[in-house]
Amino acid sequence: MKVNEIMTKNPVCCWPSSSTLSAALLMQEADTGIVPVIQDPFTPRLVGVVTDRDLCLYVVAAGRDASSSWVDGCMRQDPVCCTEQDNVSLALDLMKTHQVRRLPVVNEKHEVVGMLSLGDVVRKAGIEAGVVASALQRICEPAPAAERRIERIIAAA
Repeated sequence: MKVNEIMTKNPVCCWPSSSTLSAALLMQEADTGIVPVIQDPFTPRLVGVVTDRDLCLYVVAAGRDASSSWVDGCMRQDPVCCTEQDNVSLALDLMKTHQVRRLPVVNEKHEVVGMLSLGDVVRKAGIEAGVVASALQRICEPAPAAERRIERIIAAA
């Protein structure tokens, strides 16, 4: 099965110069915890992702004003992604390897065309339960302590 058969098409997106408040409002409106970041409103090329966790750690916990903080200050650049023509099993392997539950989906021009979540895989792909459980176990493993310390240092800056 191909990713484009089960992905969420045309996800909401923001760009690096968007305020973090506008990104949070997009998440609220679309009922999602991740928003792809595209180059600009006219160029849908993927340059990053911002998550509700990013907004919480780098804006709220850091005491920043969400209306005058920009997405480029908290987004994750060059996120792992898959293509719309990839097999779902490859996308699931990417999720396991990089410990993520959601992947931006891009076309051959690296433009955002969708989002694929672990939930999409569970509900629509018909993958064996044991394979999904194994993927979820790997995704949920704690990050190494050094990585968590770096996140705390960045958040305090």
